Amino acid sequence: MFSQFMNSFSYTKLGNTKSPIRKNKLVLFLLVVLAIVTLSTTFAYTKFDFETTNSYQNEEEHSKVIDNQQTNHRDKRTIIFPNDFPKSDAKLAEYYVEELEEALDPEDLIFRNRFTYKLPNDLSFSQQEFELFSANSDSASEDKCDEFQTKMPVEASPAYNKNADMRKVLTRFMMENSPYYNELKPYFPNLKKELDEDTIDKHWYQLIGSTVWLKQYGVHMMVSRIVYTVKDQGTVQFSLTYLQVFDRNWKELDNVELIVPQEDGSYKPILYPQFAQVPVYHNPNQISRRYYGVEDPRIQVITSPSGYEEPIILYNSHHRKIASTDFENDGEGTVKFNSYRSIFMGWLWKTQKGKSNLEEMPINDDQVNNMEYIKVKEILRPNRKRKGTEKNWAMFFNYKDKLEYGYDHFIYFVYQFKNLKVLKCKIYEDEPCSWEFQQDDYMGAGSMHGGSELININQIISESNSPKLEALLDRFPEGREIWIGFARAMMKGCGCGPKMYRPNLVVLMKDQENYKFAYISSFAGLGIEILPWHEGKGLCSGTNLIIPNGISAWSIEKDEEDDSLTDYLAFTISRRDATVDVVYVKGILNGLLFDDPHPKLLNTNQEGFHTNTPVTCALNGSDKFCKIYGANVKAFEEANKPKEEEKKD
Repeated sequence: MFSQFMNSFSYTKLGNTKSPIRKNKLVLFLLVVLAIVTLSTTFAYTKFDFETTNSYQNEEEHSKVIDNQQTNHRDKRTIIFPNDFPKSDAKLAEYYVEELEEALDPEDLIFRNRFTYKLPNDLSFSQQEFELFSANSDSASEDKCDEFQTKMPVEASPAYNKNADMRKVLTRFMMENSPYYNELKPYFPNLKKELDEDTIDKHWYQLIGSTVWLKQYGVHMMVSRIVYTVKDQGTVQFSLTYLQVFDRNWKELDNVELIVPQEDGSYKPILYPQFAQVPVYHNPNQISRRYYGVEDPRIQVITSPSGYEEPIILYNSHHRKIASTDFENDGEGTVKFNSYRSIFMGWLWKTQKGKSNLEEMPINDDQVNNMEYIKVKEILRPNRKRKGTEKNWAMFFNYKDKLEYGYDHFIYFVYQFKNLKVLKCKIYEDEPCSWEFQQDDYMGAGSMHGGSELININQIISESNSPKLEALLDRFPEGREIWIGFARAMMKGCGCGPKMYRPNLVVLMKDQENYKFAYISSFAGLGIEILPWHEGKGLCSGTNLIIPNGISAWSIEKDEEDDSLTDYLAFTISRRDATVDVVYVKGILNGLLFDDPHPKLLNTNQEGFHTNTPVTCALNGSDKFCKIYGANVKAFEEANKPKEEEKKD
């Protein structure tokens, strides 16, 4: 399955850098010949036979080899080819050297992925619940929320922290001294001093992690924000986009190279972890209250028109557009701009040169104009109308579209939760979005905002390969699709600090052409430990929050003893706006679909497509949650205050 080039065998390095070999033809020819001879010698003597390793090692043994590589050879690469790569295992190293023109070290590890998704080892759970409010009638009264309320038991894990080693991350960023680093370093000119004085924890924070499972590579990919602040945690000067790779047990893999497909059928290597080179507008001469960079990135996997899966990110970012121009006869004049914070999409495995699609004014910087950034496009509302600030859109995909086109042709967004509005946007065409659904004409974000993406339950069930679930899918009425994810309500001055955030479980239903929230929960604490906004102070002394960021994976597991099915959802959260955590929830689909012989989600006749009652009731329930939580925290802190003072004495 894979081969490791061992220290004990003679092997000539083709180079000491990661730059592709681009010499004159004679030198390249000699290097290739030398590489083939050397590789042939290595293949002839290494105990890992390229042709037979598929059966030679099981997954546990594979994991041990990778763990050994990550522990004892951290400065060497772990190179992963996708499991559908068209060449045999015996040809991987040859392809890497000859076709990709990359250098191999004797201690590099190179293999084709054979891992499939599995739950991490040693998960633990506690009993929790969601308080759900349903949409059963268009005439439901918002004063009678108890009539539409039900409690659904689930189990939840603790929050498993996945924050990176910030010193290591920033030292590497500075030492690599890339063109991207040099473009942005005016915003953090004191980085070396902060590293030398060990004060980076006062200026640099990682938060808003969102992950996806890359099944072709057997890894989780995470995108997160790493932000720089001059004074404190709340004053962000620049926000960078950081990419990491984790194994199935959420152990970060360092110095990992994924061999990724391109539209023309070729492949290219991309090394992780890294700061994604996202093109953003910025002006070092205008820094105050601009919040430059990428905010709230969310990652998702889509199927391209070429048939391969690739990760994309959705984010919002500050930019500008020309509002008016005033030129005199001599050609000199003034240009006025309007500033916006808009939604963008970025392709992590595609690139563009420069920022011409982002900045309307000519950029007189050859380095910027020739730099390779990830490919991005702005997502525009109908008629290309821009608001001053766009954020918190909740993305989802239509499984029937994918079956019809063979790839993800459209991306959808819950634009507004209250007075529900849904956008439909073409992914590959440069066209504005259209309104897929509007409950009414009212425009206003309200207190319920987008959190994670929404996952298509039809697709999860279809891909489960379970006869039991196939029978359940057959019971879905024609034209019925269901998505589940997390929103996040914001309660101001509700009894604990100036603001409180928690996840709100949402179940979005499409029935023919209509959409509704079939269920929305009030705040869900899920037993997750809360971190105080200000270290060393009370839980309600500042903003009290758990922010849901993304759904990492959703699997359905079969109990071999009684043939029962249980679903496990993994999602990422941030606490104190300074963490990246993973939480598992067990039994959401069991409560909504699997364990109920007559689930309401499958009723043929549905109402509630023109009511805000579920949203209003969920917000009222969230406010009640906050008040009770605040009272309990205050009582606990008062009861323990004398004990803490005694300890000090």
